[in-house]
Amino acid sequence: MIKRMRGKAFAVSAAVVGALALGASPAAAADTWQPWVAGADYKCGDSTKHLFSKNIGIQTCIFRAPGSNSFQAVAVAVNNSPNTVYLETAVFNKTTNTVDNCAKRKVAPGERVACYGTTKSTSVRPVKGDAYIWLNDGLSDLTLTAEYK
Repeated sequence: MIKRMRGKAFAVSAAVVGALALGASPAAAADTWQPWVAGADYKCGDSTKHLFSKNIGIQTCIFRAPGSNSFQAVAVAVNNSPNTVYLETAVFNKTTNTVDNCAKRKVAPGERVACYGTTKSTSVRPVKGDAYIWLNDGLSDLTLTAEYK
């Protein structure tokens, strides 16, 4: 049996958080990976290392639109390896029953990317989400569940 290894929590740079903390809204859902941009109000599940590479950190976050009941599941991955990898994902908002996919994308060494799911309104709490992240054509792993209470 393969044992899943837990990684350290993702570090989000103070510069990014500071620049975006003043009223940033959830990003628009897209079918492609985008640069990670921290929202003004979000909660992330624990980060882990991808089952098939200790150099790929994966995590799911739940973004809340400021002053509303609109939420968005976001898959996050960082390539800590010295090599370029290919990633694709299916990100799930379990509370609003939405699934969004980001197509396979080349991710350079040191690059952090995110797949922003659809923003949906719900009064149900907690809002939960997770994501399957495929590495290099088929090596999949499931992130730990993120929960916004």
